[in-house]
Amino acid sequence: GDGVRRNAAPGDTIRFSDIELVAVEIRGAGGEGVGDSIVVAVSVPGEAGVHTLAEGSAQTFGDYRIAAVAIRAAENELGRGLAELEIAVTSSLPETLRLSAAAGRPADRLRVPHEITHITLHHSGSAEPLRPEDDPVEKLRNLQLWGETDRGWWDVPYHFLIGLDGTIFEGRAYRYAGETNTRYDPRGHLLISVLGNYNLQEPTPEQIEAIANLMTWSAAEFGVSTDNIRGHSDLAATSCPGDHLRKYLEDGTFKRLVREKLAHSNRPRQQHNE
Repeated sequence: GDGVRRNAAPGDTIRFSDIELVAVEIRGAGGEGVGDSIVVAVSVPGEAGVHTLAEGSAQTFGDYRIAAVAIRAAENELGRGLAELEIAVTSSLPETLRLSAAAGRPADRLRVPHEITHITLHHSGSAEPLRPEDDPVEKLRNLQLWGETDRGWWDVPYHFLIGLDGTIFEGRAYRYAGETNTRYDPRGHLLISVLGNYNLQEPTPEQIEAIANLMTWSAAEFGVSTDNIRGHSDLAATSCPGDHLRKYLEDGTFKRLVREKLAHSNRPRQQHNE
């Protein structure tokens, strides 16, 4: 479908084409995912009003359908205080979804196309450090399953993921925007995630090299300026990608490595007009 998916906190505004949505209030019913709702002010051509959307429900406003995919109101819930909302052009949706009052399943989520203008580093943020004996493929499958069952995502949230030995795994197709549990808009961002928790462990030399190589490829492929290489914590209130990876962003190591690798590459860079 043609549309956008965003996390919103009370006071946030989402604009898409000629519809504007302002999140007014998130109402928790006392249990995770049970009876939670969001109050939104919606403006479309010829119509404006305040409406309440229950978690998992959808309503149509003019030519648009707004779905309350998830509402994170519980005290200890990841992404607490945010509502995940989709705005889609109704004519671009399958009839079964267009006529449904339910937000739908993970498989029904919008695939949001985007043009890459930024490279953003994450870590998977697992509860325990990634160990050499851990199977990274199993970790990827668990991440995909968690995203589907707990977050309602249609695929892993990142475009590329990196194991301890520097192996790069393909995640979500990079022509589609990734996902986040925070408030920034992931459209335009190529998401690179390092498997593990880099508040708890140091990256390996192989990972540093793989990150730099992947950033270099991305910069050349999409015409991204090294000024637009950032970490998740530069864009949202989060510790991601962890202290031990963030230091390589803060001291300019990754940008320097990318510039050096680009200078030694014979491949011409694409031009991108921001």
